[in-house]
Amino acid sequence: MPPIPLSSANSFNLDVSGIAGFFGGEEAFAAMSSVHLVRGRRWLGWYNSPGSYIVAKKYGVLARSRIWDGLFPGANVDPTRMLELDGKHGPKYLGIHSGTSIDQTGHLAFLLADYCGELPSDEKIEGTQSSETDQFLTVVELHDYPEDLRSSDGELPAVNLSPFDPIAVVPIAASITGAVLCAVYRDWFSFSMIALGILCNGASCAVIGSGVLKVKGPSPSPHSPPADGIFFATGGNGQVILLKGGEQIVSTLVRGKYYLQYSSQTKYHDIGISSLALTLQFLVQLFIIPQGKLFGQIMFLSTFAVSWVYNAYLASVDREALQKRILLSALLRQPKTWKIRVPKYTTVAVLLTMLSGSKDPRATFNSLLSNDTVVWNLAKDIIVESIESGQDPAYLLDSRRDWSTITSLSQKEQALLNDLTASSSQAFHAVRKYRERMTPPLFSSASAGSTEK
Repeated sequence: MPPIPLSSANSFNLDVSGIAGFFGGEEAFAAMSSVHLVRGRRWLGWYNSPGSYIVAKKYGVLARSRIWDGLFPGANVDPTRMLELDGKHGPKYLGIHSGTSIDQTGHLAFLLADYCGELPSDEKIEGTQSSETDQFLTVVELHDYPEDLRSSDGELPAVNLSPFDPIAVVPIAASITGAVLCAVYRDWFSFSMIALGILCNGASCAVIGSGVLKVKGPSPSPHSPPADGIFFATGGNGQVILLKGGEQIVSTLVRGKYYLQYSSQTKYHDIGISSLALTLQFLVQLFIIPQGKLFGQIMFLSTFAVSWVYNAYLASVDREALQKRILLSALLRQPKTWKIRVPKYTTVAVLLTMLSGSKDPRATFNSLLSNDTVVWNLAKDIIVESIESGQDPAYLLDSRRDWSTITSLSQKEQALLNDLTASSSQAFHAVRKYRERMTPPLFSSASAGSTEK
């Protein structure tokens, strides 16, 4: 047998057992939280990871029984929320045809609004300067609800998950190498603790990752009206999103969510057992690691260091970005989008009314702008006529300047009417320019209405 390295220093003891269960716990928990978002990640946890006690306490509260509640006290939570696959609140929703109004939508709507906020503008109203108070309208044309999701009860295909990251083999190789070196130099205490860490972390990752990621949404009536609707995103970016699509796909975005289905739900005993194993691992390491030789303790600590760096790398991954990628590829199938930057909300309201394809554009416009004065009603009349006739609002205003309803207005009221009509004219030309540019057009002829001249 080769001589044990550092054997002359056997009087020195690192005693790393005290940090084994706590050091790197938050990173380890965050690393395991991405297990459902990365292809094959469930089977890549076979390394000696630090923070076993912290991870056990985090996941132990998922298990539900008097025994598990005693071992892991705390409020029982849903796995989907704990892994941050649900829980975010989306923007306000207004149904164009149904009139449905929802003040707070769900996690999928939040992800879509976040994605639209990151998109660059495709169009900008001509003759205006960019400002911090500008408004943004994003039009999203949705494909039909995917048949493969319908037939699989919402189960998301693995092909839509984030691809395998080869760096995952580094901590596995480091842990196995450390265990082998300890065995070569017959430090069985350190060998057994590294091996125990590999087994417990790998098994826990496999158990946590056994949940099937699904998308869950309502099943609308086949007689429901068209589901086109509007998201009014909160925040300072003035973002509005127009959804155009079938009832089921829009309803899933508005009311749906990601959902983890475990074979052990609703008790989650397998998660409780894996959490108990991680706790026992921490306790055993507390007693056994000090019995190992200095070389073995260094190997044990080295595997911890490599695993901690890898966990920190996984923790730095933007899990919301991974969720958005899955949403866009698996559910929405890369929808067509068009984003325009405009100086004021009035222009956004006109754009929405023109693009909505509403059978009652006046009602749609009133739901977006409730102003009920003489000037505003005149402007609305001109805009609605523009939508129905396909003529420029500025032309319509010029053709009726001698009408008594307009000549009777004060100078300020006429100036306001001119401003409103000018904004509407900008929206009219932006929509026309876009439709002329697109081949094939983003919108169907039915939804385009008669805004083409």
